[in-house]
Amino acid sequence: MPLSLYRIFFILVILGFGLTYYWYRVPGSHANYFSVNFLPISNNFYTNNTGRCYIPEWNRVETSSASNSFWKSISRLLWMSLDLSYENNQNYTSIILIGAYVYPEYISITLNSQYMSKQLLYCRYFDCKRKEIQGSEWQGVVFPESVIHCPRRIGAEFVSVSKFKTDGFPTPMRLTFRAFEKPIHDFTICVAPLYGNEPKWIQITEFIEHHKMEIHNQIVNFSNGDIEVKVLQEKYERPFYAWQLIEIQDCHMRAKYHSKWTTFIDIDERIYTQNGNILDFLNSEDNGRIAEIQIPVLNFVKYEDAPEIYNDENQIQKELISMKYDRTTGLTWNASKALIRPEKIGIMSIHYAIALEHGYVSLRADASEKIALRHYRSTQHRENGSNWDEGLVIFENTLPSEFLSELTRRVIEKVKYVYEKVPAICSYIPRVMWESREFPDPCEKMLLTW
Repeated sequence: MPLSLYRIFFILVILGFGLTYYWYRVPGSHANYFSVNFLPISNNFYTNNTGRCYIPEWNRVETSSASNSFWKSISRLLWMSLDLSYENNQNYTSIILIGAYVYPEYISITLNSQYMSKQLLYCRYFDCKRKEIQGSEWQGVVFPESVIHCPRRIGAEFVSVSKFKTDGFPTPMRLTFRAFEKPIHDFTICVAPLYGNEPKWIQITEFIEHHKMEIHNQIVNFSNGDIEVKVLQEKYERPFYAWQLIEIQDCHMRAKYHSKWTTFIDIDERIYTQNGNILDFLNSEDNGRIAEIQIPVLNFVKYEDAPEIYNDENQIQKELISMKYDRTTGLTWNASKALIRPEKIGIMSIHYAIALEHGYVSLRADASEKIALRHYRSTQHRENGSNWDEGLVIFENTLPSEFLSELTRRVIEKVKYVYEKVPAICSYIPRVMWESREFPDPCEKMLLTW
């Protein structure tokens, strides 16, 4: 038999096995493959034993499966068979919900568990009054690790999970809306947990201001809303980088349909483009089929810790990380990071996508420093190699003076806003404010509110 016929035969066998597995083993797969039902506009209330819930238009959708594509289902089965997302870490922890996101045709729930990949759980659905919607439960598979995908249910505003259909469940979590027709943000940065005991105040400020400049390439005034903080807090300690793996899964699900591009980087890393900005680069590379662009790394030798506390403006000018550390070992692909289209990625890891959705490709940016990740890598306190720069050839690589000048100005402005308090002027305080409560004269004794 010719070689090409052997290949065709092999593919057909694998496809047949996959379809058989899908039909008999995957919960809900033997029902209608995938359908979407819409609630008639005139019937926009759901009645339960405590009253009625108004159902907004976006929540009048019901689907029969968590997958809207034959190829997505086959890909997922292949990924599971290859154990592409398997951590098996801390199997004594209870299940806690981290996030719940509703997309146009399915729901994703992120969990704190890191030992349940390929295990079965029931998706549970609740209305606006947190009453379970009768007969709505659906058995799904945890995959990738810490994530379960569920079909949509009409009127569901809260969700939870359970091992069995009649089991108790963690407190239902409200769905975060992600059913956008197109992403409302161009770019999102997911930041890893903060490691070590080094003070982070100047790193955090510089990280935010650097990327605001890099994304907009102009002076833009922001008063607030620079960042969104997701607190991952529970009674179980996590070893090494375990929290980071959970953070990646949740931030990936959070970014789907919400942000066109997303990246996962650390607080000591900065994306920098030579000409234009990040969005210019991404738009120039995007051809509709790209799911991931991997970018090279410039490791800079960071030989001191950041200062403990803020003192004054001169201190920032001396300690600004991008200005203080400009010696690098040159471009490398070791520990590179990626810019991704979140809805086109099947499984994400710390440095790159493990699996892409069917029909999409991964791209490597050229190594000409058109775009690079500047990693200010400490030579101290590292568990896996302090003094990593010893014996390596070091080059100077400085950011443009105009960029550094503007970055310094922004960091100073932000830090002073946070740390330099303006004292209350006692003579400007109306007498009625302290006399009516029999408080002391504020010019003699100031009682401050914190």
